[in-house]
Amino acid sequence: QKLFLHRLPTTMKTFFFVVLYSVVAPVHSFVTLPTKDHLYIGPLKQALSDDASNPPSAKDLFKSDGWKPIQKDLDTVPIFTCANEVGQPIAYTIEIKGESYTVPFFYCDVDDAETELKKSKEALNLEEGKMGVIPFPMGKAFELWANDEAVIIPNKEAILQAGAPPNTNPIGQQVPLFACMDIMQPNEDGTGGVLPLFMDLAEANAAVEQAVEMDGGKMDDFEVVSLSLTRAVELLATVAETPAFQFIPPQKSVDYIQDYLS
Repeated sequence: QKLFLHRLPTTMKTFFFVVLYSVVAPVHSFVTLPTKDHLYIGPLKQALSDDASNPPSAKDLFKSDGWKPIQKDLDTVPIFTCANEVGQPIAYTIEIKGESYTVPFFYCDVDDAETELKKSKEALNLEEGKMGVIPFPMGKAFELWANDEAVIIPNKEAILQAGAPPNTNPIGQQVPLFACMDIMQPNEDGTGGVLPLFMDLAEANAAVEQAVEMDGGKMDDFEVVSLSLTRAVELLATVAETPAFQFIPPQKSVDYIQDYLS
């Protein structure tokens, strides 16, 4: 029997911000990335872990009508980048399979972005106020990443929790999400359910604890598992039986956005 989680940890369901992305700022450093299939992410139950029969190419996905609602949902999740005083993300030169690209870096964890900001200011010897951390919508960043026009960097702790070896560099890794198949959030019309996908494992565990407190049961009977952001998008785009997902940003990201917009 499915449990319906009526009160998830507080999140901001929608927010709006504008980021200029026409031109990136000057190149900052050089990084060699692993290929996109180099990842360590566990399955979300067997039903959701099998490969899709006909996974779409990035070109086909982003031109399809199915991508628009997926992007809309993803764009409610903020990730973060270091930008100059006019809002242009700082560019990095990366190498993938021997080819070089100049792209911005987007951080899933705002603390990681703040750490990079400090390093960048020191490396570029910039005056105070010449750079800052700004939010960027996940859906747009994912599209840029899929087209080799950006790098999305997951939090180090999150990829370890998803099963990565201790020495794994988060740069170049897939973004892990965490969920429990036995808790769902009701649809707005009260029919069916939406599966929350958390970017923070601790918040996923807290949601399970809340569900147990409200509906009974034992914590040991509920398993929180992981899947990659890429796999979640692929499932939504190609597998009709996939439940609706709600992408849940870390609470500290929500707090940062509230401060940013205030």
